[in-house]
Formats: sequence, structure tokens, C-alpha cells
Amino acid sequence: MTRNRCRLLLPLAGLLLSLICGTARADDAAEPPAPDLGALDLEQLTNLKVEKVYGVSKFEQVVTEAPASVTVVTSDEIRHYGWRTLADVLKATRGFFVTYDRNYSYIGTRGFNRPGDYNTRVLLLLDGHQINDVIYESAAIGTEFILDMALVDRIEIIRGPSSSLYGAGAFFGVLNVISKSGKQLDGVEAAGSFGSQKSGSGRLTFGKAFNGGEFLVSGSRYVSRGDDHLFYPEFTAVNNGIAENMDRDRSYSLFASGHLRDFTLTGALVSRDKRIPTASFGTIFDDPRTKSTDRRSFLDLKYDKAFEGTSVTARLFYDEYRFIGDFAYERGAEDPTFYPATYVNRDDHLARWWGGEAQASRQVLPRLQLTGGARFRDSFQLELPNVDLVPGGHSVENDHSDLFWALFGQAELRILDELILNAGVRYDHYETFGGATSPRLALIYTPVEGTVFKLIYGKAFRAPNAYELYYNDVFNGYATNPSLRPETVRTYEAIWEQYYGDVVRTSASLFYNKIDNLISYEDVSATQVAFANIERVKALGGEFEVEGQWNSGFAARASYSFVSAHNDVTDQRLDYSPRHLAKLNVTAPLYRKKLFAGVELQGVSRRDFTHSDAQVAAGGYAVANATLFSTALLPGLETSVSVYNLLDRRIVDPATTDHVQSVIPQDGRTYRLQVSYRF
Repeated sequence: MTRNRCRLLLPLAGLLLSLICGTARADDAAEPPAPDLGALDLEQLTNLKVEKVYGVSKFEQVVTEAPASVTVVTSDEIRHYGWRTLADVLKATRGFFVTYDRNYSYIGTRGFNRPGDYNTRVLLLLDGHQINDVIYESAAIGTEFILDMALVDRIEIIRGPSSSLYGAGAFFGVLNVISKSGKQLDGVEAAGSFGSQKSGSGRLTFGKAFNGGEFLVSGSRYVSRGDDHLFYPEFTAVNNGIAENMDRDRSYSLFASGHLRDFTLTGALVSRDKRIPTASFGTIFDDPRTKSTDRRSFLDLKYDKAFEGTSVTARLFYDEYRFIGDFAYERGAEDPTFYPATYVNRDDHLARWWGGEAQASRQVLPRLQLTGGARFRDSFQLELPNVDLVPGGHSVENDHSDLFWALFGQAELRILDELILNAGVRYDHYETFGGATSPRLALIYTPVEGTVFKLIYGKAFRAPNAYELYYNDVFNGYATNPSLRPETVRTYEAIWEQYYGDVVRTSASLFYNKIDNLISYEDVSATQVAFANIERVKALGGEFEVEGQWNSGFAARASYSFVSAHNDVTDQRLDYSPRHLAKLNVTAPLYRKKLFAGVELQGVSRRDFTHSDAQVAAGGYAVANATLFSTALLPGLETSVSVYNLLDRRIVDPATTDHVQSVIPQDGRTYRLQVSYRF
């Protein structure tokens, strides 16, 4: 390691060690000793110490038997650390990092990040319903996420390819968000917040359980002025390089869920508009007409029934997504002479689709469980027009449709009490390019109680989305490429998980990813670019994590990740890829489990990349966040105050080639005060 990396990691390790040791001594004095591992059988061990997950195999199982490396984030953690969005959660999670271009947040995992690809390689689910849209296949993790974070019960973060069950999009992993139920709330809850940058939010939620069912309905609103004096030295000729009032962010969301006997009906909607201060895509700097609007909604009817040893799940769904992108331009030499000096070019993209899925799971033999199912989706409306908002101006109509179907199956065979074989395969068929087959194979070995080894092989694919296939803006240099093929990734992973009583757990993993047919921009002429399968990537890395939870309420988690990712065509280090990630999260009770302090540290090493034919870098950083959280100091009242970027560090993220800037400055120190009351 370099000296700077050592300076980053040594304080994290030292702080974790001192906190764990100190708390262990205090906890030993106050709590009874941990049970003897030797006195517990495997069933007692897993039931006592290990979370259960659903998303890995599409049936509930303990994490130690799941064929993946999984992190479960709880609603308590979200509150104790003041996490505002899914992006905040991922920043604190082992092996993940996030890039923000002051419009959208982009997921990076295991050394791979493509700012501007709209998170197409991670599948995002809400209660099993796919949130990725069918135009960009985007996983929205910022203020445009469809669910208020206060309504999240837990999040299953599943690493590695999962196309054997979920198909396209589950390329690097799955984020399975599970919402709270009406039974959990059992009343009315009102909440509000305010903070830096004139930001504020409000929420009203009502949930109730009744004989045979329950329901929950909620509405939320968020507004933020943002940083209203962003400085970009590349634009000093315009307003001295200051983007004034250009960081505004506004959104609202609605969520409703009702459960009656074996049926669950869920509906959600989010609408968000965001001004874009960076003058990306060659737009006019400091022009408030440049903004993006995202609107996402769905209805999902689910049937879930267990009878005679068989579990059956079926669902029907209807979805909509609309994106309006307004981009202010100066009249160019190629524009007609009747154009005004400045005008707005608009992307008005609309998608509507419906579909269904059915699956069954059955224990056919004492040691064999089979799961199988089918899915189809009809994207009957895909509109990607582009128009200049000038009477008689350029206009491109772009209408399409798409239909796909899939079959999948999985078998879990308990060869021995200590050895499990998990094998699955899925076949997807698209109208655009044909079929894709995705297998997964895992061996899970538990030689002694508390020790688990996993060997996993998986293959996943990402289908070219409608934006990559069809987007055609010839006036601004973008061409179509209908011959795109799917991206594929092959992953080999070894995992070791160790449990020490009911307090401490460690996890270590080594992985190797090989990606083929990676879709990227390619010059097709002197004035136009198009998407093409032009890259191959190899990544080798490892992750280590230690976490502990004590009965006193103290909890700590620390992780370190290393990845070496290279472009296999050029043999160059992969752009935007940090080699090192370090995370530390600590929660400490201050008063009778009613007042908590949450502190997190996040370290990201430098990210090298090419911008405007020059090699540049976004420097590494270490950032600290802190939250003070209270519950039940007064009946029904919860309050928290959070400070983000506590030490006011200067942080920059890499910019894409769509920007004049090579790096995008991030927020300095900000705060948020939040209050909720249940009655």
C-alpha cells in the first residue's frame, strides 16, 4: 500500500479494535456469558445467530445456506446512521461505492463502475417486484427511488451473478428491498425533516391489521434547493463559473400495500424533477431550463400459498415509466436559420409494460428441494422521441415494442448434513437478439458449527436495453445499433464465514470476474457515436468483514475490499475503478437503549480514468458521518440529527465524457434534523 492508504486504513482498524475490546469488557460485566458453541447443534446455531433471506433462492433460507455473499440491512440501521437514500446504504456496505454527477447516483461494485450507465447491472426489487425500467434498465437509488426509506423493513444485498433466477440485470447482484407492513405500524405516523441547502421532507403513513389481512398507505414529499452556488472553473466565462440555483431537487411518492389471506396488492408511484447544474451534453451553463424529470409507477398483485408441502407464488404486474429531459442549447451552425439564439431539446421517453410470473417450490425428497417457474413481460409501448422545442424544429419519432419470456429451475440437494449442492439454470428469450442461458452452481460446506465455506460459479447476462438499441438523436451525434449483443459475466467465488457465539461474525471472500461484450460508446463517423460490444474486462479481488452485536445495543462493522480490474483489450486499469475500499460503522447506546450514537467512516482510493483524451484522476478520500438518534424518550416520538461529511472534506467524483469537467465536486458538511411521531 501507499503511505496515504495506510493512513486511511490504520485509524479505521485501530478505532474498531479499541471499540470492540472496550465494549466487550463492558458487555461481559453486564451480560451473561455467550453460550458454548459445542453445546449447540447446527439448527440451533443458525436459528439463533443468522438472518434469513428470501432473494438469493426465491425461498426463505438462512444466510449460511444461501449460495451467495449476502448483507442484510435492517430498518434500525437505517435510522441509527441517518441513511437518507439507497445510495447512502450502499456507500456504507462492503464492496460498494457510489458516484454522483449531481443528477443521478451510480452504483459501483467489486471494482466496476460506469458513470452514466444508469445502474443497469444491478437488479433492484421492491417486495419482489422489479423496479428497473424497460427503457434504460435503471436501478434508481437516489431521491428518485420509489419508496420512502422510513418504510423499508430490511434490504437484502446479494452479491454475484443471479441471472439463473432473475435473468437480465442481475449481473453483479440483487438489491431486494422489503417494505414494512401495516401490522408493524398499527396506527398513524407523521414525520418531517429539515436540513442544509434548504431541504425538507414530510410523510404521513397509516397502517392497520385486521382479521385475515392488513394494509398500509403512505405519502411523502421532498424538496431541496441544493447547493445554490456551485463553482465550476471550466465555465468562468459565464457568471464567473457559478451555477446559481441550479441544484434544485423535488420529489413526491405514494405507496400502498394490502394483504388479504393469500393475496397481496401493492402499488407505488414516485415523481422527481432535478435541475442539472453541470452543463452536461454540451448544454448552456447556468440555464435553469436544463433539467430531468423521472416518473415511475406500478401495480402488483401477488398470490402466495403453501399446501401439501408445496409453496406456490404467482404475480401479475403493470408498470409505467416516463423520462423528460430538457436540454438548453445555443443555436449551432448545423441548425436551421429560423432557430432562436437558444432553444430546448427534449427527450420525452415513455414505457408501459405488463407481465406475469409463477413459481413453485417443493421438498420432493427429505434432502432435495426443487424450485421452478416461468416469467413473461410484454413491453407494448416503448417511445423514445427527440424533438427541438421550436416551431418547425427537428423531430425524431422512435416507437418500438418488445416481448420476452423465461423458464428457470433450481435444485438444492443436501448431500450430507454438512454439505449442500445448489444448482440452477434459466433460459431467457428476447425478440431482439434471441436466447440467453444462465447457470449457477454452488457447494456449501459446514464442517463444524459456526464455520461455513462456499464455492460458487455463476454466469449472468445483461440484455441491451431500449435506449442502447434505439435511441436516435442524429442532430446531436447519437446513432442506433440494432445489432447489439448481450453482455456476459462469469464469476468464480470462494467464501468463508465464521461465527463466534452469538456476538461476532467474520466473512472473507475471493472472486474473479470475466466480462465479455461490454457495451460502450464507439465512434461510427466523424460526427456520430453509437453503442457497441467493444470491451472485455477481468477483475480479481477480495473482501473481508468483521461485525459484532452485543446485548447492550452496541454494534460495530468494519470491512476492507481490494479489486484489480483491467480492460482486457488494452490491458489498462479499468476507468473509474478504485482498488481499495474501507468501511467502519459503529452504533453505541448512550442511555438505556433509548438514545444512540451512530458513526461511520468511508474510505475510497483514487480512481483513474480517461477524459478528453487525457489521463486524470479523482483523488481518494475518507469521509465521516455521525447521527444522534433517540427513540421512546417520549411515547411514540423519535428524533435524530445527522451530520454528513463531518470534517468538511473536499470530495470529487469522476465525470463522464458527457461533461466538460473531469471531476464533479460533492457536498461539504451538511446536516439533517428528523422527527417522527406515531399515534
